[in-house]
Amino acid sequence: MKESKKAILEILKKNPKKESKFDNLVLNLALQKVGSDSFDFDGDLVLTADRSRLVYCLTDLECVSVPEGVTVIGEMAFKQKKNLREVIIPDTVREIEKDAFFDCDNLDNVVIPASVNTIKAYAFAECDNLKTITFKGSPKHLARNIFSDCDRLHNIMVPAGCAKAFMKALHFINEDTDFLIVEEGGEGEASVKKIAKESKKERKDKDKKEKKKERKEPVMEETSTK
Repeated sequence: MKESKKAILEILKKNPKKESKFDNLVLNLALQKVGSDSFDFDGDLVLTADRSRLVYCLTDLECVSVPEGVTVIGEMAFKQKKNLREVIIPDTVREIEKDAFFDCDNLDNVVIPASVNTIKAYAFAECDNLKTITFKGSPKHLARNIFSDCDRLHNIMVPAGCAKAFMKALHFINEDTDFLIVEEGGEGEASVKKIAKESKKERKDKDKKEKKKERKEPVMEETSTK
């Protein structure tokens, strides 16, 4: 059903639930970021008129399927959906914007399809129960803080051969290696530890070269003349 911004907000105002006030506020902010006044609204999801962008989720369901054809999951689209446990993302999605799933405390497992090229800052930040993220591909653009304060996140599953690229994009250091596992290829966590070991060796070699260079530099001594 096609609706204007004003009509959608008016519908939401009539909702007796306490959460509707927060939804109204966040939805208003989300709608302002879209340069259109025509939206598709089915009572649960707000999408742009062409259904290419998911603007906001109004449902409190535990499982939500993003509609086929959506290419962008918009900023704050699922922000603070406390009941959300599972989100099914279709392979039409290309981008997940900032704060898209911010503070979804019950979200525990997410599969990112290979079609996704960009995930922006804090997209999954502060998801307290998020334990596993599975990447079916290797996005070209990953913000370093997409999983900020996800304290229970231990398994980031990535395609074979992509571990090093993910570590670099997410700014992982040696101490973070338990959070990255290669999904395919059979090497799993061992391959990640090997990468960490190689990175550590590279730094040691660099330090050694610098020290060697310092030793080779001539030391100017004062000479006394008689």
